[in-house]
Amino acid sequence: MEGLMILKAVLSLAFVLGLMLLTLWAIKYCQLHGAKNKFMRKLGENQRLQVLENRRLDARNSLVLFKKDDKEYLLLLGATQNLLIESEQAKKVQK
Repeated sequence: MEGLMILKAVLSLAFVLGLMLLTLWAIKYCQLHGAKNKFMRKLGENQRLQVLENRRLDARNSLVLFKKDDKEYLLLLGATQNLLIESEQAKKVQK
């Protein structure tokens, strides 16, 4: 009877470890092959907002330059308030 309990415990441990390894493999696979996936490409096509640059000023404040459609915005993000510093229409270079 005691041997049966030990066998069940060992099989349960092996099953749980196998599930953990399978989950780890799935996460790694998605990280490596996610950009090639049809679903992930479709998500990337519809993005209108892009963070161009992010700079930390101090422990509480940072500057974020982002682009939405054809406009670029510079935001000052802080602990107490957020402030839009600059909004500029993107200039297109003519050839």
